[in-house]
Amino acid sequence: MSNQEMEYRIESLNTLSFSKGDAPKCELTGFPATCKVVSPDIVLFYATREHAEQAWHGIMHKIAPILGPLRSGAMVVGSQEDRAKREYTVNMSKRALIDLCQQEASKMLINGQYSLAMPGAIQALAFLKDIFGDGSVESVPPYLLLAEANLGLEKFQQCEEFLSLANWSVLKNPSCSNALKSQLHRNFGKLYTAQDKLEEALKELAKDIYHSSLEVGPEHVDTSGGYFHMANIFYIQNKVDNALAFYDKVVDIWYKFLGLVRNNAELAETFSESQLREGIEMLEKIMQTRVKLLGDAHIATGEVKYTVGLLYLFLGDKDKANEYVQTAAAIYKDKLGENHSSTQDVMSIAETVKNEIATGRSGGGFGGSAGMATTGASAGGVTAARGSAGGTVPIGIHSGGVEGMKGFDQLMNQFPEDMPRAATQSPIPLPPSSRQSGGGFDDSMRMTPSDSRGRVAG
Repeated sequence: MSNQEMEYRIESLNTLSFSKGDAPKCELTGFPATCKVVSPDIVLFYATREHAEQAWHGIMHKIAPILGPLRSGAMVVGSQEDRAKREYTVNMSKRALIDLCQQEASKMLINGQYSLAMPGAIQALAFLKDIFGDGSVESVPPYLLLAEANLGLEKFQQCEEFLSLANWSVLKNPSCSNALKSQLHRNFGKLYTAQDKLEEALKELAKDIYHSSLEVGPEHVDTSGGYFHMANIFYIQNKVDNALAFYDKVVDIWYKFLGLVRNNAELAETFSESQLREGIEMLEKIMQTRVKLLGDAHIATGEVKYTVGLLYLFLGDKDKANEYVQTAAAIYKDKLGENHSSTQDVMSIAETVKNEIATGRSGGGFGGSAGMATTGASAGGVTAARGSAGGTVPIGIHSGGVEGMKGFDQLMNQFPEDMPRAATQSPIPLPPSSRQSGGGFDDSMRMTPSDSRGRVAG
């Protein structure tokens, strides 16, 4: 715990000492406060000591030095120009705090610290309302953070309330981006899945994929989350072929991303660690499913382990990358033969990563930043890339990486220019069309622009 985090104390309040109507309210809940946090920069009020600890460690210890002056009374100034300068400075400070609060809330969500994620989102929401007012489209991201935090805590009613507020803001602002609409529908889909409302969840996730495809394309890593959550639902419904096909799509997207990102280093700067960590979680879940259904030594299992290893390499975690790539190399050697070109490529990468760790050379990974890529495929159906049914096609990745990569330039250049992916389950049907039976998209899930309007959850 940092010194700054320790420079506070929690004191009980004597509520009788306040006149009627002047009693302080809790920063988190709005209920009457029973205690206060006293720090060198600010005094904050909370309903319980638990709320006080949650808020302080969630965000307040980081923003207290700035929040104190912001909440102090305005200086008496002598000119309109001075007042305008102060107002501008205050707004800029609030905008900076909004970014910090949302980043901290996102970080807590990634780490599974759902209670600690809420104070940052609540504080960001308060600043946004000060600047933009109620119902602004800018309020949607913190509402979604609050919804995710409550979903993680299995507080489904509160989650739905925040999603409804976010949906209301989207409806009030027709120009809202497709990216925000996608996130809104994805969160509705995750909520309905948790509530076992699987058909409603599929419809929401179909809308998620639709809006994400409009925003960044159907084969973008941002869109892959929608496919992944739909696959999970198909798996729950025991529609295993559909689930595996959608899982294949997720692997395919991340597989191509890792190959294409090197060709555009600027994309690396726009990809957040939270997106990469989400990719790791999805791929590891897919790997576990393939191990369960296909076996630990199946070529499809080797493929996803290889992809996970490359993603860890991208994140700079050479030990994890080595673990997965070495395992993948053993599977390729067993299934395709040591002399197969794909086996040689994977074994070469495995050997290089192993040597990097043994010699302790600097570098590693694809560089310090992340990146994104799209495949350029047209929007449309959800299809998994694979070779002919029943055949085993070499696995590989397009030539690529990120600029600034130190120890791995030579390694990444070993990828062939256009090596096809491995055939996975054989045979396995493509996701069914709207007129096919057996699950997947039905006519009610076929999206048109007029269908994409959000709705307030009941």
